[in-house]
Amino acid sequence: MPASRDEHKQRLEQCLQTLQPYPTGQFSGRGIVVCAGGPSLFTNAYVLIHLLRRVHNCRLPIEVWHFGDGEMSERMRLLLRELETDIVDAEAVLRIRPAPIENGWQLKSYTLMWSRFEQVLMLDADQVPLRDPTDLFELPGYRDTGALFWPDIVDLLDSNPIWQSCGLQPRGHPALESGQLLIDKARHWSALQIAVHLNERASYYYGLLYGDKDTFLIAFLLAGADFALVPHRPFGDVPFCLQQRDMEGRPLFQHRTGAKWHYAGAQILQGLPIEDECLHALQDLRGRWNGLVFAPPARSPHARDAEARLTAARHFLLVIPGEDPVELELLPEFEIGNGRAPDRMNWHCEEAAGLVELVFSDAFSAVVRLAQGGSGRWLGTSTGGRDMHLAAQAVSGTLPRSRRDRDFETLRGTWPMPGRYSTDPELEI
Repeated sequence: MPASRDEHKQRLEQCLQTLQPYPTGQFSGRGIVVCAGGPSLFTNAYVLIHLLRRVHNCRLPIEVWHFGDGEMSERMRLLLRELETDIVDAEAVLRIRPAPIENGWQLKSYTLMWSRFEQVLMLDADQVPLRDPTDLFELPGYRDTGALFWPDIVDLLDSNPIWQSCGLQPRGHPALESGQLLIDKARHWSALQIAVHLNERASYYYGLLYGDKDTFLIAFLLAGADFALVPHRPFGDVPFCLQQRDMEGRPLFQHRTGAKWHYAGAQILQGLPIEDECLHALQDLRGRWNGLVFAPPARSPHARDAEARLTAARHFLLVIPGEDPVELELLPEFEIGNGRAPDRMNWHCEEAAGLVELVFSDAFSAVVRLAQGGSGRWLGTSTGGRDMHLAAQAVSGTLPRSRRDRDFETLRGTWPMPGRYSTDPELEI
């Protein structure tokens, strides 16, 4: 049975009575934290971080938090590391510091608390900063209070039951918009503990508030903590984008709440500032990632050895009877570069009954299996019901076109008929 309002109020009072002191020496420095797992949020986070690093030349360290391997593949991790970003698996942290955290809204307060930084600028993945935000740490309002918040377009009304539920005097107050938060943990450790408490009980408090955003306001009021509030409401195309301002009222962040960047297809809400830079980041991402979160199954040492050899060779010729040959590139993080197609988005090797197979997967499952043979060649059929025969031959990336054409014709001209394999040593796969 769900806890009653009085039970939640009692638990909150217990939280307030057992607040812990700040763990001096555990955190240090300034940094940006983003919660972004899964294809959609990763796409947006990549655009955000690409802008920070490549366009605005922001040098603040950055952490991206996610939930487990199901939200972040090795390829995705590599792309973030190339943008000088650290990746944190929240599941691993939760095993050390358990908490009932299950979704991204809940994760934000937990991440604020346990990121390695002492002073944290938290940005939602769907943010578009219009300039380097580093100077926010030097604003007088933040330096005086240790916390800077931005208002939402609505108010938290005095009639909201949250006030009574938390034992606070009812009041009208600008609601907070938590797409961006700046907090000094050393000065606001108590408020952060309260915010985490509220978000751990999201099933109750989110029924009174909209998500996580005003849990920070309630936490700071309960802690009796000061904070600075940007004195300008956001503007923009609600509900698609909130353009948050700086202290002087100039546009600073585009929070694309209802117009997140799409990996594929048309973008919602076009024509905003620095759109070209964002679209360039998206184009770069599409060329280097297939939009999927892929993790290979457990493999044998022989399968892993085969993967290492394929990665080292990297460039292959792929021949399908009746189709033009394809130059295929097997990338180290189980993705396919050149030659990517709907039925070959990812790859890995498996071993069964002593036979190593090269497996191509679409967005859902394995669809092609190629058996390993001699001379570095592979041959197999589709597992998706199509009569498809494939072979791949490693080639040099600098192989002349005429030589590649000859190899294509050799493979095509001597291709085994459906249902049987060639026993010619030159074609045995």
